[in-house]
Amino acid sequence: MNQSGPIRQSLRSDLSVFAQPKTSWRAISLKLALVAAIVAATNPGVLQRVDLLLDNGRFGTLLPYIAIWGLTLLAIAVAALLPKWWMRAPWALVLAASTAASVFYYKASGSEMNVFDVLTLWNARHEAGRASELYLTAFPWAIGAFLVMAAAILLPGGFAGKAATYVKRASFLPLLPMLAIGGIVYMKDGGGSQAMPQQYTPAALASIAAAKVMTQGVPERGEVTWTPGPAPKQNIVILMDESIGADYIDFTPGNSFTPKLADLAPKFVNYGRAASGGNCSNYSNALLRMAASRKDVVQSVNTSPTLWQFAKKAGFRTVFIDAQAGNISNPGLMQNFMTVKEKEAIDEFHAIRGVEAYEADMKLAEIVAEELKEQGPVFIYANKNGAHFLYDDAYPKTAAVFKPMMSESESDTSASRLASYRNAIHWSVNEFMAKLFASTDLTNTTLVYTSDHAQIFDPERLTHCIVDNPDAAMAVVPLLVATSDAARRAELESGAKLLANKASHFQIAPTVLAWMGYAQSDIKSRYDESLTEASTHDPAFTSGDVFGLFSSDILWWPLDLGKSHLDPAAQTMTPAKSSS
Repeated sequence: MNQSGPIRQSLRSDLSVFAQPKTSWRAISLKLALVAAIVAATNPGVLQRVDLLLDNGRFGTLLPYIAIWGLTLLAIAVAALLPKWWMRAPWALVLAASTAASVFYYKASGSEMNVFDVLTLWNARHEAGRASELYLTAFPWAIGAFLVMAAAILLPGGFAGKAATYVKRASFLPLLPMLAIGGIVYMKDGGGSQAMPQQYTPAALASIAAAKVMTQGVPERGEVTWTPGPAPKQNIVILMDESIGADYIDFTPGNSFTPKLADLAPKFVNYGRAASGGNCSNYSNALLRMAASRKDVVQSVNTSPTLWQFAKKAGFRTVFIDAQAGNISNPGLMQNFMTVKEKEAIDEFHAIRGVEAYEADMKLAEIVAEELKEQGPVFIYANKNGAHFLYDDAYPKTAAVFKPMMSESESDTSASRLASYRNAIHWSVNEFMAKLFASTDLTNTTLVYTSDHAQIFDPERLTHCIVDNPDAAMAVVPLLVATSDAARRAELESGAKLLANKASHFQIAPTVLAWMGYAQSDIKSRYDESLTEASTHDPAFTSGDVFGLFSSDILWWPLDLGKSHLDPAAQTMTPAKSSS
């Protein structure tokens, strides 16, 4: 009797066990260990957040927080254990990119990213090249985090058989933490992202910010309804410098830092240390150009006529000069929240390009001189390059006074940053002002000089633009006014005494409107302060979104303008050679 048939059938049955895919527990263990390691390494604030919520008895916040973390760990595990590489690849990219973005920002700023940081970074995206050079040391950490997170998801290994089927059915889970975090940020008006899982938080913040920007309607900016007076008007020049701290310019005769500016001191009414509108270029410039009022920042910055509109109605020719345009790539060459509609009210638009960064301010001085020769009156708003990072690009190397500079130092330290920063100011403020006053006819002209924000010099933190709990030193800026009108100067000198340690960017717009010929009764209906009168407001600056994208509540930060904000490393700094 032939037994071969049953034998072959039995043998196939026995061998079929080996043909079935098997769960590789070693591979699963490796993947989950990598996940645990990268999650633990990139979320340092979790335990502190739990302790804080427990100490304050905030169990209504603690329980959802723990639930989101549990959901996140499960979601990442599912993403890592999906059976096919092409199913894991999209999540590997999202989770690795989000982790890397978080690590880079934390290493550069010393703080976690929030949704207002995302908005700020997006609006300053044209500065990404220069910023990446300044924060170069953060890149290795971010790249390492990206590779480890991607490996944790992409490495082979996972469940087999029915278990793999269950994992595939749960493939929607990796999306849920992003939706949960985004929903919380939306409900909390931009808050609620503290110590959330960094494998998802930056991606969730970017998504919710994009959704807000795309769905928010554009407020209608009003027309000028006031009627200016018919009296002859002086030219008005606003010089908005970049990154200049008030304590880093010196009016002491013969000083090493800004000696030529000190020689020009009698030409200025000096308001001393002043509070900038924001601690980031785009917000400070927008608040001033859009004539925002401190009485109602969100409403006014969104709907007030711009300074250009007020100037045009008052009979001024309008001129904009941008010495930072060399890094702008958009066709309209606009930045700092400028819109096409705003640009329409500008008669002459000068975007300085094709020159070295240290030449841009000197070119700006030449343009100001030429524009003031034209028949007036003219209103000029100019953005200087100033001490924009990278600081060593802001001055010619032959003009270096303080050393070792960042470009010649072996390590990035506060001292090397300060040496480069001092050199940038020595060139772009000290030498610039000397050239401007020597070559420009300022007869029948009033000039306002200030800066968008200042700087801090800790290599472990952002120099400015920090939204949560920013260092007050980021917002302490100079405020100087020069005028050929004796009566106006007397008013300003009186105002400077009344505003000792209380001057602010928010006082500039109403003062300029008065110079344009608008009635005080109209100005007082919108503003409650100016540069010629005492202020009831304590010094403060804003950070983050001022346009009410998430909330109408403005983040105000107090600051003491009565004390020096010099970095300790700057207090004993001496020149390496005689200043020019």
